Amino acid sequence: SILDSGECYKSCNETFGMTDARRLYCKKACDSDGDLAECKNDFCSTLCVKSAPNEDLGSWSKWFARAPGTDTSVDCLEACFHGCKMKPEEDD
Repeated sequence: SILDSGECYKSCNETFGMTDARRLYCKKACDSDGDLAECKNDFCSTLCVKSAPNEDLGSWSKWFARAPGTDTSVDCLEACFHGCKMKPEEDD
């Protein structure tokens, strides 16, 4: 729940500075659904990596950064993964 995201947000704030765009991607992961694997594999990939390669550029274009404010999608993925690791466990 949103109430449980406080510690996750706090970790994002401490890890990434106020002006660091990666902080946003970390926080988005805090709010994502699913377990750790789903968060990393599905949520972060969708958030950070272009899913549809541009035909003209070939398959390698999928690695172009989709996340604004980051140099590469790797920066976004690292921040997103941090949020996944820090987010509260879901109670089933």
